[in-house]
Amino acid sequence: MQSVREHYEQFLAKNYTWMVGQSIEDKSEEQLELLKIAGISAPGVAVDLGCGPGYQSLALLDLGARHVHAIDFNQSLLEYLGQQTRGLQVDLHNADIVDFHHILHGPVDTVVCMGDTLTHLASLEDVESLISNIAAMLSTTGRVVISWRDLTRTPSGLDRFIQVRASDDKIMLCFLEDQGDRVLVHDLLHVRTPQGWTLEKSAYPKLKIPVEWLHASLSNAGLEILHSDVHGGMTVTTAGR
Repeated sequence: MQSVREHYEQFLAKNYTWMVGQSIEDKSEEQLELLKIAGISAPGVAVDLGCGPGYQSLALLDLGARHVHAIDFNQSLLEYLGQQTRGLQVDLHNADIVDFHHILHGPVDTVVCMGDTLTHLASLEDVESLISNIAAMLSTTGRVVISWRDLTRTPSGLDRFIQVRASDDKIMLCFLEDQGDRVLVHDLLHVRTPQGWTLEKSAYPKLKIPVEWLHASLSNAGLEILHSDVHGGMTVTTAGR
């Protein structure tokens, strides 16, 4: 098993945009609509935690954000985002999202942590720390939008095997292994080469984060739940002052 950071650096980052299966324009438009549903209309100064290749960052800009701080621990995904946002009001930060408050100054109007980023943290204590730091950084009318996959009901039997995407030259599957408070995600990627098919494989842990627990953590940090629903298998929650 690899750490989340190792998994991204050695396996996932180079396959990320292919795995999503949509152009960056289409995926960003999808995220824009999701942010609208979540109640975000005027992002102001925004923070994209675990930005990856930047789907949410671009959506925030399209919604009229004055400035976006995009934060991720993977440099190659940040560089990809930088290519898409050259000349726009986006600052890229290679950092751990839990400590994002150390690299920003002043209150922010919108914080998004989407795309299942939250489950990549090491512990529920880290999730609580992140929520506390978000609450401390939000302006008086600030909003936070979090999306994550509730893994507390881990699939069993053959349902643990999931096809992520298949194309002419790549086939990606994942296998979910329940490990109590975490789920070990095994990613298997078959790649067609001139010599035939090869197999790349990696595994990393994801946290189980119950919806009720996360909502209680937001409330304990002084935030009010404004919206919560499930979209595409992901819980999307908005909270604010």
